[in-house]
Amino acid sequence: MELTDRVIRILHVQGTGLVVSDSFGRVHVLDEELRLLRSSPRVRQGRPLYGLTVADGWVIGKDRMGAVWRWSLETLDLVNRLDPATVCDPSTLIEGEEPSPVSSRGIGVWEGRVFVTSGYHHQMLVLDLATFDVLEIRPNICGTSPMEWASTEHPALHAISDKKGNLRFGSFSDLEFPVHVKLDDGNIHRVRYDARHDRFWCTQDFGEGETADIANGVVTVRPDGTKESELLFARDDVEFVAFSPDFTRAYSGGFDGELHVFDNTDRELRVERVVTGFSHQLSDITVSPDGDLYVLCQDGEIVRLAPDGSFVQGLGFRRQAVWDIQPSDEDPSVLYCATDSGVAVAEVRQVAGGPTLHVLEDHETGHGFTRRVAPVDGGWIGISRDRRVFRARRGGEVLWSRHLPEALLHTVAASPDRARALVASNAGAVELDTTTGETLASLRVDGLPVWACAYLPDGNRVLTTRNGVVAAFEPGHDEPTWRLDQGEYPKRMWAQDGFLYIVGDGGLKEIAVGHGVTRLWKDLLSNTAENAAVADGLVCVSSYGMQVAAYTYENDELVGFMEDLPDYPKALTFVRDDNGRPHLLLGCRTGLLSLYRLDKSPEEGTFAKLEDHWLPRRPARYTLRSLPSAAG
Repeated sequence: MELTDRVIRILHVQGTGLVVSDSFGRVHVLDEELRLLRSSPRVRQGRPLYGLTVADGWVIGKDRMGAVWRWSLETLDLVNRLDPATVCDPSTLIEGEEPSPVSSRGIGVWEGRVFVTSGYHHQMLVLDLATFDVLEIRPNICGTSPMEWASTEHPALHAISDKKGNLRFGSFSDLEFPVHVKLDDGNIHRVRYDARHDRFWCTQDFGEGETADIANGVVTVRPDGTKESELLFARDDVEFVAFSPDFTRAYSGGFDGELHVFDNTDRELRVERVVTGFSHQLSDITVSPDGDLYVLCQDGEIVRLAPDGSFVQGLGFRRQAVWDIQPSDEDPSVLYCATDSGVAVAEVRQVAGGPTLHVLEDHETGHGFTRRVAPVDGGWIGISRDRRVFRARRGGEVLWSRHLPEALLHTVAASPDRARALVASNAGAVELDTTTGETLASLRVDGLPVWACAYLPDGNRVLTTRNGVVAAFEPGHDEPTWRLDQGEYPKRMWAQDGFLYIVGDGGLKEIAVGHGVTRLWKDLLSNTAENAAVADGLVCVSSYGMQVAAYTYENDELVGFMEDLPDYPKALTFVRDDNGRPHLLLGCRTGLLSLYRLDKSPEEGTFAKLEDHWLPRRPARYTLRSLPSAAG
């Protein structure tokens, strides 16, 4: 037996093993050697299970639409499901309100009761653990923000966090949480009690104040709500913190893909070791009573480590994702797809039913997952998770490969004449000669992480930082000639039809270089916008809420919306049929390529699924290494 769907939460249960939840709403039990022992049944309503806890012989889960589930821990038989749309207090809903998707993890269990935010984020369900009866539907303790974590580890004091950076102390016994601390401008994914030093450790997503969207890490808070200390070691979301059984070590990591091992023998926040080289971003961790670590990567790989962070074994999960799709320079119907295992080449062909997709080549690079590709003459330039830039021809021949070890790489762009390539990273940006791979220039913007880059039609280079500063550089100059602080973190950026487009935390923005933001599309997107495409008066935007929205270009009207996709959409582009009409091609996790017609009326939602195609899944290749601590 093997796991076939991506794991998104993991916890160790003494006497049982590892209890994990997946992206299709199932739970599984693995032994400590990562062998699958049993799985819950598949259900039609299965969605990603972000909330997961175990209590009194029950597994309790919450999915991304707010449904709450209960399974038997012994058998994993499904016993209960509470529907997110109907288990609510209708008197507090606005007309036509429906459950909103959210990847919140918070489930509190105390004195035989379960406390969980419902599908309507301003409401909270109080359930009887033994019967799963709904005892109360009440206002959410966290207001309108979903509860992100609930800690009942302190002997008398409970702590909860939300997705707006708030930490509250109180008690589930009386549902009073009077002590409030603001720690972040985004999610606090974990709050864990440190019994050795009588304090709480909290993670940060964005950071706060002057370091917001620049640096973040972990914060320690005393039980009276006093902020004690912080250590800003990350440049991306921090997803977890956990402790060794004796609390002499703490472990934290996240989307930078590094596990920080803290020496917790005294109160000073001190990192003794950094473990890197994982296959992907880190999303969760659990620790066994013997002190072994089980680290969950975002691609579904589970890595078992010894207490000091040394490698023991990996699950070998077969995974796939499509991160980017770019048309070749020679033929727009030939597409380069950046994947978990390398680069696939697909072709759009015309058949009786309309456009169809054929995969012509599927190249394994042997590097980390290919994050982005940029077309150049005869092939592509790609960047990989293990900080490598490479140029390859059609057929897969690699012409050159460069390792840029200074920092994680985010995006790559090719100049209009294809002679130069611009790579954005946490250490700034570097411009390379596309023929040789040699460095032509290094660019910085206030010493900040650069998360996206693009070339303008005149060859000017544009960078945008994690905290939303956009800067344009003329060729041969290392100081910007124009700046704009658009205030929200970016994911991708490109130039098209005389404008610059940036997609990210604030939706999709159209920017007139030298002036500012001219248009914005973000209605109904519940999370960060991940990618977008603009053509023929239509704008399509995908988000981390597993959504894709369609808008008109001229008046920003919402004309299509999908949010119950099989997994996260990452790549987005338009392809055309024989008559030149645009079709949407969507690349997702699971290696799914979905092709949609866009000929349904706005009243019917615009999108009409034409076909699905899955790329082969493969185990990740990775080698862990331990680095000297750079923090502490």
